[in-house]
Amino acid sequence: MSTIDTLQKWTPVAHLRVADCQWIFAVMAATLLLPVAPSANAQSGMAQTLHNLTPTGPGMPDVNRETAASGLCVFCHTPHNAITTRALWNRELPGVTYTLYQSSTLQASPGQPTGNSRLCLSCHDGVLALGSVREPAPGNVFTLGPMTGSGSVGTDLSNDHPVSFLYDAALAAVKGELVDPATLTTATPLDDNAQLQCTSCHDAHEDVNANFLRLDNHYGALCTSCHKPDLWDSSVHATSTAIWNGAGTNPWPASAFPSVAENACLNCHRTHAAGHGEWLLANSDESVNCTSCHDGRVAQQDIATEFAKLYHHPIETSLWAHQPFEDPLSMPRHVACDDCHNPHSAAEVPTGTTQTVSGSQRNVRGVTVAGVSIDAAVYKYEICLKCHGEQEPATLGFFRTDSTRNIRLRINPANFSFHPIAAPGTNPTITGLIPPYTASSQIDCLDCHDNDSWTDGGSQPRGPHGSNFAPILARQYQTEDPVVESFNSYELCYGCHDRNSLLLAGSGFPHDTHVVTDQASCAVCHDAHGSRDNRFLVDFMTRTLAGADVVTPPSGGGTIQFVPTSPGHGSCSLGCHGHEHNPSTY
Repeated sequence: MSTIDTLQKWTPVAHLRVADCQWIFAVMAATLLLPVAPSANAQSGMAQTLHNLTPTGPGMPDVNRETAASGLCVFCHTPHNAITTRALWNRELPGVTYTLYQSSTLQASPGQPTGNSRLCLSCHDGVLALGSVREPAPGNVFTLGPMTGSGSVGTDLSNDHPVSFLYDAALAAVKGELVDPATLTTATPLDDNAQLQCTSCHDAHEDVNANFLRLDNHYGALCTSCHKPDLWDSSVHATSTAIWNGAGTNPWPASAFPSVAENACLNCHRTHAAGHGEWLLANSDESVNCTSCHDGRVAQQDIATEFAKLYHHPIETSLWAHQPFEDPLSMPRHVACDDCHNPHSAAEVPTGTTQTVSGSQRNVRGVTVAGVSIDAAVYKYEICLKCHGEQEPATLGFFRTDSTRNIRLRINPANFSFHPIAAPGTNPTITGLIPPYTASSQIDCLDCHDNDSWTDGGSQPRGPHGSNFAPILARQYQTEDPVVESFNSYELCYGCHDRNSLLLAGSGFPHDTHVVTDQASCAVCHDAHGSRDNRFLVDFMTRTLAGADVVTPPSGGGTIQFVPTSPGHGSCSLGCHGHEHNPSTY
């Protein structure tokens, strides 16, 4: 094919004039200055792309095509009177200051757009008219106005992927979860100053992939050419074949891919026009970034409904307070989905034991029972202790003889007694447990704090998202004073402790007298997490949630006291329900 035949494929003008040829040859030279020189086929394909704004081109969404005849390259390049920058650029660069992307996790140092990004923005910021070129085609005057619609990112780039920053090995090392830039290929190039620019992801001359992307982003291929989150490859968001069931709003309006795995990063993120700028999250409502799929429309189980229950983790009260690398020992009190789940690492994989974190909790920060912050929790309770083990809660609670409500201090295996959460049980004298529980069993927080609708093998989601029983309890546990004893009143306790054994008259334990006759709640004598002062989880309730007195010091003076004497025997010195124990033995 001759040169003139090739040029005719590049322009919709059927007959070329000398001036046209001079202009096109200059553009050929200009394109060689771009990061990757496009092939002849790519150039000839330009006529079919949205960047062809000539009268015969497809134009851009929400923008009319130019009415004046011209070559297709003139909207960007000129052989004469180009601005003093790269690529024989045919457009002015508007004197605007852009609002840049900011994030608490951003380790790069983006500046005002430079290089190829600055050239792209001369159209895509919507400031100057598309037809405002330095040198239009000979004899023509362009009338196209500024870019509008989805193609215009505006001058506020705070909700767009950052550009114009140095991407080197030092950044990859300090940031983490980034590939070494030395391994990047020409498919995702940096510019000649080793900076990431718009042209690292987009090739303006080639639209084989949607949005002029250099790589098909199917399964997150383009994103993961730079980003490598820990455990991503085996995460559910990288592997799930779940699809939208068609109900409600499309969770992926910006994507044409049908499944979770195919959307990959696009499940939660947007590189441009993100709903929430920081971290480029798709939705402006924090929780909706999760519940847009986890409401039964994509994910099999409906988590969103759990947060509508009366008692739930209040994810709606501290929006955007969570930070990915926050220290649980100093973070402000809040709760968000990301506090318990790492969306880049969460997976459907089995765990080693009942107590170790589930796949959905992989790679989540935690706090040990010793009060040490760790990057990845090993046990489920270590995730709970991030909020429930570092300070006294601000919510209303019982008053007890031991004033602390810090759960970490309560479940410590060094205590006189503790529910076996952080360690197996150590009381060999305990009786009346329902199999398979034994004196040396170990449980986890979910055994008590769980969805009240969950059943083993059922369709309801497990976890402490919400419950109809306070405080997010799996079953009812009445703690008022007094309480009429029934199986339903203490269903939570009776899930492990055999009711008949506990309430058997003459068993040596005072449960039948206290719980049945005196209608004292289990909570009056026992703290379900542990006791730093007594055996058998004994820590007396001194006042109810409503502030009414329950257990008081003995009338003769002294302190409230429980003294065990031998297995199954002991004495109490206190006043309760009008009865004096001064002391009383059992």
